[in-house]
This record gives sequence, structure tokens and C-alpha cells, in this order.
Amino acid sequence: MDEKKKTVVLLVPGFPANEADTTCIPFLQQFCLAFIRVRPDVELKIISFQYPALRGHYMWHGIPIYCAGGKSYIYNRPLVWLRVFMQLLKIRKENELVIINSFWMTECSLVGQWFARLFKIKQIAYVAGQDALKTNQYFSFINLKKMEVIAMSESLKNTFYKSTGFKIQHIIPSGIDITKVKSTNEERTIDILGVGALTPLKNYTLFIELINDLKKEKPEIKACIIGKGEQACLLKEKIQAYNLENTIELLGELPHDTVFSYMQKSKILLHTSGYEGQSTVIMEALACGLTVVCFDVGRIHAEDKILVCQNKDDMLNTLKNSLSSSLSHQPLIMQTNDDMAKSFFKIYAI
Repeated sequence: MDEKKKTVVLLVPGFPANEADTTCIPFLQQFCLAFIRVRPDVELKIISFQYPALRGHYMWHGIPIYCAGGKSYIYNRPLVWLRVFMQLLKIRKENELVIINSFWMTECSLVGQWFARLFKIKQIAYVAGQDALKTNQYFSFINLKKMEVIAMSESLKNTFYKSTGFKIQHIIPSGIDITKVKSTNEERTIDILGVGALTPLKNYTLFIELINDLKKEKPEIKACIIGKGEQACLLKEKIQAYNLENTIELLGELPHDTVFSYMQKSKILLHTSGYEGQSTVIMEALACGLTVVCFDVGRIHAEDKILVCQNKDDMLNTLKNSLSSSLSHQPLIMQTNDDMAKSFFKIYAI
């Protein structure tokens, strides 16, 4: 009989429907690819609760995926949890299940804890965004002392402590795929770039207001926003109201490789988000040689490359000064996906 292979299961809210679906949680995709690259001797299996919408099994880059189809059962979560639980039972029967790693402190961590405690399996939970806020309803049902908790950034660690009184011991920032960062001499024709979901949290209405103010002094300024979301129509209307149709281009959702191409012909990443776990897009922008202008939200620290602002006026002045300066476009790589995976394996201890 073949010896069972050590197996790690990731519990995630959503995962790409296929290998072409590069816009679904890019940092998670890259972590999984780094996982199998760094430790090919360990089996990785993924269970997704909600996305793709269709329930079932499929393969993604050689990794087995099971989706519980939870998007269709938004008001019947126990059924989805039962499906996940049964899938975990099947995996445990066929493999040496040693780690359950939930991404986000949500239903993934709740169901993961039920199973891990029942079968005495090590559980890891990764806190990466709004799941650190007091509004997280799952805090009432999860025993934080019975799992290893990892935060994506120092600010998330602090937010989590304010919300729960629990001190997170580990911080592992997301990484970037350095194979996508290619040397280029392409002219940087885009002055200001925005990348992210078009949601109120990302605050792209402020982005447009800032470009409108900058245009008064710099009439030739060019800006682009990459992303899709609920505020797409609102932002289009705001651009039209300011007569900025020839200044700001809404590019919609683009493949991850294309996002990197746009970064490499841009000067500044303007990140107007009011809250972040730890912005992967900031790390990607640094690797592509951009200067980052942002508020003091979840981020890494890179002197002279990340310019932190306190309010709208401060952000406007920072942008004016930056556009009038000779900006360095030297790539800065803070952490790779392989680095991230290796840090997780130190905590896995396998």
C-alpha cells in the first residue's frame, strides 16, 4: 500500500473557476502556485465555499479543487458547511491530513475549527482584510486560542487586537510573482494609475476629485483606473460631470499580466482606499517601479517610494510635488510568493 502523503487543505471563500480566471484573488492564486513549487513533497488541496457557483471537483494547475457551491445557498449556510465537512472527511480518509489553513476569519475558519478540534488537526487562520474588524460576526463563534492566527500586516494585527483583545503572533505579508516583472524601457505615459475593485471602500470618487484638481495646474495629466465593481456607473458619471473623459480612462477588469503592463508604463499608483489588510497591489506597483501615494492603511514600509498622506489636501499636495519631481522608477521587490510560502511552512512545521 502506498504511503499517504502529508496534506494541507486550504479553506477559502472563492477560487478561480479555471486557469484563465486570473482576476479572482490573484495573491491567493500565486500563493498556491508557490506552495507546490516550494514543497512539492506536500499535497495541497483546496475547498472553496462560494465561488465558482457550480458545485463540484476540478483541477487547477494540477491542484485538486472542490467547490461547495455556496453562492447559490446564501441563506442556507449549514448545508454548505456540511458539504465542506464531508469533503474534509473524505480527504482525511484518503490522505495524511496535517494542516487546515483557512484564508480569512470567516465561515472558513469556523468550519475549519470544528473539524480540526474533532480530529486534533493543526489549524491555521490567515487574517487578510475586513475580517479583522469588530463587525466580523464570526468572532462570537470562533475560539481564537485554539488555532494559530497569522495577519497579513502590522496594521491588521493592531486592528484585530482592538476588535478581539487577541494578540496575533505571526505576520506574513503577501508576495508578488517576480516572473511577471519584466525589464522594460517603455515610456511612462500614464501619470497616475488606480488598481482595485470599484467599491465605496476603495474610494475612487476621491481619485477622480484629485485628478480634477490636478488638471487645473497640469492640463495634460493622464490617469487610468483598472477594476470592476458596483460603482462603475457612478464613477463614469462623475468623470463626465467633471469633463474628464479625455483625462481618466476606466479600463474595467483586466487579466493580471495586463495589469502589470499598465503598471510598467505608469509613474504613480494612487491608492485612495480607506481600509486595507495589506495591499498586494502596492507591492506589485513597487516592483514595477512606481511611486505609491496612499493613506496610512495596511501597507509595507518603503522609504521614499510609499508616500503616506493624512487627508485629501495632503494627498493632493503630495501628488503635485511628485508629478513635479524626477521620480525614480527603479523596481523594488519586497517579498516574493516563494518567500510567503516558505514563511507559512515555518508555521506549519512540516
